[in-house]
Amino acid sequence: MRVVAGVDVNSSALKTFGKNFPDAKAISGSVRSKTVLAQCAGLLEPFKTAGQSTVIISGPPCQGFSPAGTRDPADPRNQVLVAVARAISKLEPTCALIENVSMVLADKHGNRVDSFEKTLKDAGFHVANVVLDASEFGVPQKRERAFFLVTRQRLDESDVIKRLEKFKTKAAGSRDALRGLSKAKVRPDKYDDEFDYGGVHNHLAMQHSDRVMKKIAAIKPGTGPMSYRRLHPTRFSNTLFSGHRAPPAHFKEPRSITVREAARLQGFPDSFRIYGSFSNQMEQVTNAVPPPLAKAVLRVLFELVGDVY
Repeated sequence: MRVVAGVDVNSSALKTFGKNFPDAKAISGSVRSKTVLAQCAGLLEPFKTAGQSTVIISGPPCQGFSPAGTRDPADPRNQVLVAVARAISKLEPTCALIENVSMVLADKHGNRVDSFEKTLKDAGFHVANVVLDASEFGVPQKRERAFFLVTRQRLDESDVIKRLEKFKTKAAGSRDALRGLSKAKVRPDKYDDEFDYGGVHNHLAMQHSDRVMKKIAAIKPGTGPMSYRRLHPTRFSNTLFSGHRAPPAHFKEPRSITVREAARLQGFPDSFRIYGSFSNQMEQVTNAVPPPLAKAVLRVLFELVGDVY
């Protein structure tokens, strides 16, 4: 695959995208914007003219659907799901892949998903959905997510599941996933995301008070409240969250995990550097689709549309 462009309203996410995919176009704006869609169409046109397949990949905001978010069917962020469907309809790719939390398929969000699917069907696309757990695809984290495969031909969801079987692989526990990382340095008060602090990037720890460190030290690995749940060395991590729910605590050290450790638990390579403020970096990583899982689903999608990579 060649990554051509990325669209986001978050400037830090765009910076991360632009730095890691320097040959792609980082577009700041909303998927609702006619200007943004026109830019995307212009970037895709040469490939379409050359007869090459194109794919749109999207992860609309999940906070309104997620048990860890508002769980509000009326959350305005939920509207982005349908906006993505409209964007796909206008850009007319060969296929598309959309990801969200599994709760998006709950009955209370039925009208939103129906509108999403109808928008795509009116444009000549079919939608198949599957729910997958990242831990079954080599990711050391229990993370269940829904994927919508958007194609011109109707797909058999049981066939999609069957084809995914060959990409399943055993995941490591937290200790093995974090193995080889040096001791985390304490993050400075004035953090510069461009500065090279030495060692692996994004591996900086929060500066906890003695009280918080004692609190974490007293938590048995694999247990604890949402704010300081502690990793277990030989088990998968629970689903990573950000925001007011602090990242999990290290299984051995009395501290929260670093952004790099969170990236390891998501399946990102150490070469992938994250930019922005510390809290925004953690948000980007924990909101991401684990790359090994994304790769597996994309490979099956390409098989089904006739392009085997």
